[in-house]
Amino acid sequence: MTVPSNAKASGTPLLITPDGAQVRLERIGLAEGHYNEDWLQALAFNHPELLPISDIEPGFGRIVAVAREVPCAHGYIDNLYVTPSGDLVLVEAKLWRNPQARREVVAQALDYVSALMSMGYEAFEQSCRKGQGLAASSIHALVADLPDALNEAEFIDAVSGNLVRGRMLVIALGDGIRSETEALASLLQSHAGAHFTFALVELTPWRNPQTGDIIAVPGTLARTAMIMRGIVGIENGVAHVKPVAPAAKARASTISDELFFEELAQRDPHLPDQLRAFLARLEPLGVYGDLKASMNLKIDLPGAAKPMNFGYVTKGGKLWTDALSWTAPQEIARKYNSTLAAMIGGQMAFTSNSHSYVSTNGKSAPRLSQLLPENADSWAEAIETAVTALQQRGDDNA
Repeated sequence: MTVPSNAKASGTPLLITPDGAQVRLERIGLAEGHYNEDWLQALAFNHPELLPISDIEPGFGRIVAVAREVPCAHGYIDNLYVTPSGDLVLVEAKLWRNPQARREVVAQALDYVSALMSMGYEAFEQSCRKGQGLAASSIHALVADLPDALNEAEFIDAVSGNLVRGRMLVIALGDGIRSETEALASLLQSHAGAHFTFALVELTPWRNPQTGDIIAVPGTLARTAMIMRGIVGIENGVAHVKPVAPAAKARASTISDELFFEELAQRDPHLPDQLRAFLARLEPLGVYGDLKASMNLKIDLPGAAKPMNFGYVTKGGKLWTDALSWTAPQEIARKYNSTLAAMIGGQMAFTSNSHSYVSTNGKSAPRLSQLLPENADSWAEAIETAVTALQQRGDDNA
């Protein structure tokens, strides 16, 4: 039998104990005994770290479980989460052996998003209280003590804004997700112009036949890119997917991208376009933007254990360039940083670990606006020079 080239397959996990014993794990099918949708829903609620959020929306960071079975105008949302920055995550747990669930999962996601869009913050928090699991005095109290948490007023504003715009991550979580469900996600991406990200996550339980212990292995099967232009149409309280004309489609993005560039624009409304243009300029060199907490300027070089990083732009509009000296030879990193420092009338400084970086005063990082757009040509040339030197170093060591 020929296996299609795009088929997803995996082997059977093997558990190797400290004494060298080898145990082949057995896959558990959901719906066997108590391993059902409720079990899956509770597992994801009690252990949010199982959800591969960083693979789907890298800018979201840690998520915190708010409530289960949250009522809304179109039913009950299985699991609802927030981040310390007010981002929203919805999770629907589905048994994919149920054909009806496979057909309805996308439509259900659209309905939940439209229902939340009609809520203000107070109504949203009240719905969460009617669900199961919210024991804190408020939603903000769940995240208040976490690093990077917004103060309560800012948190409420952020959640309210995300509700109004329907800007959230929706995850369909199941076991053995079928290919036709992935096709539904592709259809959603192609036609919705959606302002939310939709992801398919498979969670596979494996059991140790000797002890009965279970290992739950999550994995992202597919996700849509958020389309920055427009949102799903809402008519009479019902969500409708409206095709976007090919000529009118905007650049695909993620919610994380949008949030990053929005914050950057608060410092300087011209910076987002200037940074996007600079990233496009670097593409022929193999340098790409990799958004984590900041926008990293990375390149993957043959033989290198890790990507080289020519600097990361923070949401506050600062450029830190010490990252290059983490992986590149020090002489190459220092030449790069001294070149950039000369462009802005700054100086090369060093961290406590002797990593060089560009500074304005021996301590602070420069603003991105000190390099873009005025020094875009010179900056790109400095990166190209460093790339050439790194490639030459790699050839010499081959």
